[in-house]
Amino acid sequence: MDPFALAAEWITAIGTAAIAIAAWVQFPLISKQVRALSQQIRLSREAEQNTERRAREWETIKACERYNFDPVIEAATLRVWNASDQCRDYKLPAVDKRDLIVVLNYLDGIAIGVAQGLYIETIVRDHIGTLFHHAVVKYVESGLVETAGIEATLALHAKWFKSARPTTYVRPA
Repeated sequence: MDPFALAAEWITAIGTAAIAIAAWVQFPLISKQVRALSQQIRLSREAEQNTERRAREWETIKACERYNFDPVIEAATLRVWNASDQCRDYKLPAVDKRDLIVVLNYLDGIAIGVAQGLYIETIVRDHIGTLFHHAVVKYVESGLVETAGIEATLALHAKWFKSARPTTYVRPA
């Protein structure tokens, strides 16, 4: 056998053994790095989900607050208040049904947002649930306004008020 070929085989064998030993020594370190990276990815996803949930919470609150700060809704509710003898009698001729429809359209937009998962239902119920109940009972169930076009409001009202148990929003841990 050629001495150079034998030396080359030995060098190749020793090099292969050295690579194997290096890999064996480094494998636990690589495994630890992969686990750390996996945990970082998981924590990043959780942080992103928390950020999205917080954004939905704020969007829900802002949508509910429109009732108090939107000038169109404010004007409509003020006219209803004045025309109905401070909400004592909505059947008075001075009550403009268009103003009632403005409020119901606002509520229907909120209800559609809840149905589509854009808004958090328990926050909406805690924040303006009584407004839903009042509007449906006083405007719709009394026959003042037709139900066409506000199906989402009626469905959400039925869901909430068929049972009288209160809800409170608790942010998921």
